[in-house]
Amino acid sequence: AGYHIAVATNQSGLARGLFNINDLHAMHSKMDRLLKPLGGHIDSIFFCPHVDANACDCRKPLPGMMKEIALRYKKTDSTLPLTGTPIVGDSLRDLEAGIALGASPHLVLTGKGRKTVDKGNLPEGTQIHADLMAFANALLEDRI
Repeated sequence: AGYHIAVATNQSGLARGLFNINDLHAMHSKMDRLLKPLGGHIDSIFFCPHVDANACDCRKPLPGMMKEIALRYKKTDSTLPLTGTPIVGDSLRDLEAGIALGASPHLVLTGKGRKTVDKGNLPEGTQIHADLMAFANALLEDRI
């Protein structure tokens, strides 16, 4: 369909010693193996290995990982390089990271999504989807 699929994930378990980089790569490989038979593909995975106390700019809700994604795929130095690009997540942190660079917010109700809706304060214009498949179908059917 002509889309680049990038995953941006906070992985503080690395900094906290809960797992190592090889474990993380194994998780990512498993995700790829599960998607492949369904016709899915992830172009890249960006991760932040830090905890909040590290004060990095890559940990969501800060936009560091989103800037890296924009540089890789949008090839622009605009202040809002993700304008028109959907950001999908199950938490406010996910959405805020993309909105900072102009992305359009989409919340899935799986994972932490229902709790996120219950807390309120969703960014203006947030579209809500039952799950990632519902989001993908809406995107591919030009309903987004």
